[in-house]
Amino acid sequence: MLDLEIVPEKSIATEKWQIILGMSINQVIQILKNNCDSVRSLQLIYNDKEPLNSDYIIKLHCDGIILYFDSLNQKLKLIEINDLKKLKLRYYGNYFNNLPTIQPTFDQITETFGITSPGIYDDNSGVIMLHFPGLFFTFNIDFRVEPKSISHHSVQSLDFPTGRKPLVSKISIYSGSSPSTAQAPEIPSLCLSKEIVYCSKVTIIRDYNLATRQGFTKGINLNLFTQGLGYQLDREHFDAQIMFNDTCQDVMTAIGSPSSVYYKSEEINKNGAIQSDPSKANDYFYNYKLFGLDLLFSAGQNQIIKFIFHSNFPCHYNFNNYFMCNFEIPILVNQETNQTFVVTQATTLEKLQDNLNIKTQPAILHRSSSTNSLNPFGPAFFYVYEDIIFEVMTNGYIASVTIACNR
Repeated sequence: MLDLEIVPEKSIATEKWQIILGMSINQVIQILKNNCDSVRSLQLIYNDKEPLNSDYIIKLHCDGIILYFDSLNQKLKLIEINDLKKLKLRYYGNYFNNLPTIQPTFDQITETFGITSPGIYDDNSGVIMLHFPGLFFTFNIDFRVEPKSISHHSVQSLDFPTGRKPLVSKISIYSGSSPSTAQAPEIPSLCLSKEIVYCSKVTIIRDYNLATRQGFTKGINLNLFTQGLGYQLDREHFDAQIMFNDTCQDVMTAIGSPSSVYYKSEEINKNGAIQSDPSKANDYFYNYKLFGLDLLFSAGQNQIIKFIFHSNFPCHYNFNNYFMCNFEIPILVNQETNQTFVVTQATTLEKLQDNLNIKTQPAILHRSSSTNSLNPFGPAFFYVYEDIIFEVMTNGYIASVTIACNR
């Protein structure tokens, strides 16, 4: 049984780990994986047809906890506890739920947290609601109560049977004015490291070739931040640019070292067969997983020849390998009127085809037939526009974008 400390507007925590509002879904999953000895069951729920139309949800069935993530930014916005029999709960070290000795009655909650406003009784649903800043208690009443006064709906207006007290049925921890309008705050300072650079946005730098009447990519601009070194722990924001043909030294000077480096050991020949040549130098990737970004360098010149951006949708094979990349690709669609269409991770195939007039048949990748033996998500479809390759899932959303140097 988990023993949790409740922090309104912020978090739940045990002695070993803490889950904080504003954390990315990647960070939360990693915490739960690292503590699989105490967290016994995890279920990820999402809308595979329209992944951005509803929250991503992680349910801890055995522990009575539900975590809600904003699907647009993949950050934690709401923590719910809906089965208090499975948990011990504390506030500033004082237990308010430790069955059977301490029951989460209305009187116990007000004694532990104080009371800033009277609880409200909803006679239609038969629940009592008690609100604190960033903390919301719901009490289900499974017995009949009579109002002392018809004109009031506060708890004080109710007449409870002798020996019967309403118990907490749900606790909501959130940032904002109410659980229903909760929004994920910015990533908490406790989740940041002074030694690590984080990325809030990537904007692709494009230009237009009048001779070929086609656009092309020059590089990318990254909006970065890191935890400040001062006593106030203010964040330091800065921008960096990475251009095609930059060297690995240029890149590390601009944005720091990658999370990992991967060398391509295999190539595909003209017949579509995979071949390997140990005597040949191989191109290699810099994986910036916190940015949702890969950079491919040529083996001969050690210069950037490809950018790859990852959307990190749960309905994709590579989910949770990267943080979500918040990319923007401005594409000039009408040179005369200077009309631009901006592609983001929320853009669908339908919008791509309408705005970019993509009519060619896509290349199809069945990952289950390659070295990856299991793939419940179906094939991926690759559409080419100028120097850009869009990897599109079966639901029409972009899983990744690859931009190659064509000059």
